[in-house]
Amino acid sequence: MNEKIGVNTLKRVNVLYEGDIYDLACLLLKVNDAKDKGTNSRSRHTVRGLATKYALITHLSPEKILTIFKTYDLPLGAMVEYDKDIL
Repeated sequence: MNEKIGVNTLKRVNVLYEGDIYDLACLLLKVNDAKDKGTNSRSRHTVRGLATKYALITHLSPEKILTIFKTYDLPLGAMVEYDKDIL
């Protein structure tokens, strides 16, 4: 079973500004839900996937972002999910 992390956990994570990773995670959850609407799919990003997406939009290296994530002890392979959906 895949590990999950609640999106609210990311409120404390800052790369370029306060709340930047939380904002991105919320956006990606909404986008995934919209794309999955009307299907039996449920798409989610991992913490590592957030670093990749953030690198694409900020032109920072994914390695730099992952290094910052590690200082927050984030589980890189965990799926980011709404807190209410974590069992």
